Amino acid sequence: MLAFHARSQAQLRARLARAGFEPQADEVIAWAARLGYLDDAAYARARARALLGARGVGPRRAEERLRAAGIDAARARAAVAAAAEERAEDRRDGEPAELALCREALARKLRGRELAGLDERERARLARFLLGRGFSSSAVGRLVPLRGDGDP
Repeated sequence: MLAFHARSQAQLRARLARAGFEPQADEVIAWAARLGYLDDAAYARARARALLGARGVGPRRAEERLRAAGIDAARARAAVAAAAEERAEDRRDGEPAELALCREALARKLRGRELAGLDERERARLARFLLGRGFSSSAVGRLVPLRGDGDP
């Protein structure tokens, strides 16, 4: 299981329990951790980078997915924050990482279309899309104004 790709301790524990090895789970997890095959911090960092990268999810959604994989809240939050800072290379001066990531997701969704040319209904659809991807309402509101002709 660990040879295919990295897993969290909680994921390995659940897999061992499904296979009927629940009594041996603690011993197996300790053994895998000693050998360096199991590291929740490394898993969280790598998974956060993948989620914020090509998958284009926002920080909240990435943190939710890490929590679902058994990563504690503080470690998940730290991994997502670090990955967001790494990922947001082409930020504007002083722009928060989440805003830069949201801008990238918006550009991919627009596929070259201009935001200014969209009507209010299309803008609302874009805003719902970005919110659903896990971006904060403040970041979405700054990039997709629902009233007026503002442009990010």
